[in-house]
Amino acid sequence: MGDAKVSTNFSTGKYTDTGLSTKTSYVVEKMTGNTLFATPTPSLKEITDANTNYMAALGKVQYGSKEDTVIKNNLRAALVVLLKQLADYVQTTSNGDEAVILSSGLDITKKPTTVGVLDKPVNFTVKPGKNKSTIMASCDKVDSANYYEVEFTETPVTATSVWRQRTSTKSKMDIDGFISGVEYAFRMCGAGSNPARVWSDIINSFIL
Repeated sequence: MGDAKVSTNFSTGKYTDTGLSTKTSYVVEKMTGNTLFATPTPSLKEITDANTNYMAALGKVQYGSKEDTVIKNNLRAALVVLLKQLADYVQTTSNGDEAVILSSGLDITKKPTTVGVLDKPVNFTVKPGKNKSTIMASCDKVDSANYYEVEFTETPVTATSVWRQRTSTKSKMDIDGFISGVEYAFRMCGAGSNPARVWSDIINSFIL
């Protein structure tokens, strides 16, 4: 018994309309005569018939009516239901064995990976923003970062300095609310699921 999981993702984001039909045909081909899956549920004939009806409807869409598109979408949805049922059958029959699952023509879900401490940001810069008392902080993208944090405090930096923070999903962010003429210290990091932070080198900058 393994821990592999059959993918049940047959969305339009993964398969185009034509791509779904091609994938279905491939699965039917791989499972036909496959002794590892003696009694597919639903049957391969049922899936083939659904795919044939779907492809016929798809052929009418390009120069057809809105009704033709609705019919095609409904038939796609019906085909997806059958494919998900087949995926459940393959999951149960395979006992999670990756090689057995792949022999069906279906895909396996990606195993989650643990992301460790992210790299230290490079090319960290702090520049005056478009408006008075603002700055623009940026760095190169950090691999696996879900978002970015910028911290700042008035200089000089001491052990008791209080760092304030701003976050953004982008590696470039505009920050306001500074006091004009005051020098601040800035640092930036990429952030993810790991709570550890590797900060950039500190940059001191006067606010215009």
